[in-house]
Amino acid sequence: MIVTTGGRYNEETLQKARDIAMRYGLEFAMRRKRSVKELNERYNDDVMIVGNDGLSIAPQSCKESVKYHPNFSMVRAKRLLKNENDALVEAAELESGMSFLDCTMGLGADSVIASMAVGNQGKVTALEHSFILYLLTKEGLASYNADNDIINEAMRNIKALHVNYETYLKTLADNSFDVIYFDPMFDEEISKSQSLRTITPVTHTETLSETAVEEAKRVAAEKVVLKDHFRSKRFEQFGFEQQIRKTSKVHYGIISTNVQVD
Repeated sequence: MIVTTGGRYNEETLQKARDIAMRYGLEFAMRRKRSVKELNERYNDDVMIVGNDGLSIAPQSCKESVKYHPNFSMVRAKRLLKNENDALVEAAELESGMSFLDCTMGLGADSVIASMAVGNQGKVTALEHSFILYLLTKEGLASYNADNDIINEAMRNIKALHVNYETYLKTLADNSFDVIYFDPMFDEEISKSQSLRTITPVTHTETLSETAVEEAKRVAAEKVVLKDHFRSKRFEQFGFEQQIRKTSKVHYGIISTNVQVD
C-alpha cells in the first residue's frame, strides 16, 4: 500500500501521512498533483489518502475509495449519553468494567458503542482480517474528532488488531473476555447505505464456523453474541437464542456461558 496526502494539504497532514507510512512499513509518495488513479497505476498498489478532512483508501479492486467514518454509531453514542437504550448493549448486557472482544471490527461502529458502555475501567479489543479495513479503522479511531470528549475517549480506548478471529480465539485462555461478539456479513442484503456498499469489496467474508463458535464459548466468561439478519439460519445452526426485535431486520443471538450447574 502507498500512503499519500490529499490534493491540498498542510504541514500537519503531510507529517501525519509520513508517520503512518513509517509506523506500518509502507511507502510514502508525494502527491505532486497526480490523481489517485494515476498513483494506483504508477505503483500498482492500493493508495491511502491522508486528507485535511480525514482518511480514505483507494483499493485497486474498487472504483470508489473507502473513507473512514463512524457512521450510525455517532447517533447511537449520543443516545447512550442521554441514557437511552441501545440494542447491542442490552443484548450483551454490557456494564462498566466488562471486557468485550469484537471479532469482526469493520469500521468499528459496534466497538465504539461497546467501549462507551464498558467505560475506562473496561476493555474492548477489535479484530479485523482485512488489512485495508484494519489500517483505515485503527487510524480513524485514533484521530476522528466526534466533538465530544466521552465519545472520543471511547474511540481511543479500543485496541484494534489485524488478525483472523478464529486464529486469535485459539490463542486465548478460557474466560479471557466477558463477551465475544460476531457480526459476519449478512447472507441477505439489509442496507442500502453507501458506506456498507463501499466496504463490501475489501471485506473478508469468512463464513462463521463451528470451530469459531466453540472457541468463543470457551473464551467468553459471560456470553457469545451474534448479530445477523432476522431470517438467518445461523442462530439455530450454532445454538444461539434469537432475540426477536419486531421493528428491526437485525436480530441478536445469545449463548450464555456462565450457566451454573447444580
